[in-house]
Amino acid sequence: MRPKITYLMIIVILVISTAVWFYFDTDAVFDEFGFSGENLTQGRVWTLVTSIFLHGNSVHLALNSIALFFFGRALEDQLSPRTFLIIFFIGGIVGNLFVLFTYPMSQIVIGASGAVFAIMGTAIILAPFDFIPYPIPLPLPLALIGIFIAISEVINFMTGGHGNVAHVAHIGGMVAGIAFGFREGGSKQGLIVVVILLMVLLLMPYMWPVLSEMSYLPLIGDLFG
Repeated sequence: MRPKITYLMIIVILVISTAVWFYFDTDAVFDEFGFSGENLTQGRVWTLVTSIFLHGNSVHLALNSIALFFFGRALEDQLSPRTFLIIFFIGGIVGNLFVLFTYPMSQIVIGASGAVFAIMGTAIILAPFDFIPYPIPLPLPLALIGIFIAISEVINFMTGGHGNVAHVAHIGGMVAGIAFGFREGGSKQGLIVVVILLMVLLLMPYMWPVLSEMSYLPLIGDLFG
C-alpha cells in the first residue's frame, strides 16, 4: 500500500504555514513568497508555487486542509502520486495566474485553494460517485458536491461575496482540474458530469432560495473553525 500523498501534502502545508506564523516576520514572508503581479514581473517566479504553502490564519488553513483531505483521498486512488502532484501544483499556478485578470498588480495572494480546487475538479470527473461528508456531515456524491461548490464560487465571484477570498483563483484551479480530469478519464467520464451539471442548472430556479442563504465557506467555518 503506497503512502497517502494527500496526508503528506496536508502535513507540509500545516508545517510551513504554522512555522511562518510563529517563527518569522509574517508580512515580510508574504511579501517575498506570496504571489502578486508585481512579484511575477520582478522575476519572483517561485511565488507561483511558494504562495500555495502560505495561509493567512487558522481558519484559512483549516478550510483548505479539510477540503484537501476529502477530495484528495477520493482522487489519489485513481492516479499515480506523480500525476496527483502535477495536478496539485498546476492547479495552484493556474489559480494564481487567474488572479491577474481581476486583482491589482500589488495584491498579494496566498493559500492552497487553487491547488485544492484543481484536485476537486479532477475528482469530479474521475470519482463522481464517491460519497464524501463534505462540506456538511452528510455523505453525498462527490460530483454533486463539486458542482454546487463551483456554482457557489461563480455566484460569489459575480456578486463580490467574501471580498477577502480569491474566488477567481478557485475557479482557475477548478478549470485546470476539470481539464486534467478529461485528459485522464476520457470524454465518457466527463460527459457524465456534464449531464449532471445540466440537470443541476435546470433545477437552479428551485434551489436558488437555499443557495442564496447558504455559502459553503461560512458553513465550514462554523463546523470546523
